[in-house]
Amino acid sequence: MAVNIKSPQVDGLIGQLRQITGRGATDIVREALERELQRQRRIRRSARLQQDLSPLQDQAAALARPFDASELYGADGLPG
Repeated sequence: MAVNIKSPQVDGLIGQLRQITGRGATDIVREALERELQRQRRIRRSARLQQDLSPLQDQAAALARPFDASELYGADGLPG
C-alpha cells in the first residue's frame, strides 16, 4: 500500500530529520514505524503478562502462611 502524507506538520518533521540526519524520507518513516510497532508489541505483551500473572499472584497469596521471623533462627542465632 502506498502512503501519501498530506500533513504539513508531518512533512515539516520529516524535513527537519532529513536535514539533521541526511537520510531519506522513506528511511525516516520506516524507522519511526518500526519503533512504534515494537513499542505497541511491548505494551501488548506487558498487558498479557500482567493478565496471566494476576491469577498466579492471587493463588500464591491464598496459599501463603504467616510465619514468625524468630522461628527462622535457633537459640544459637544460626539458621535452623
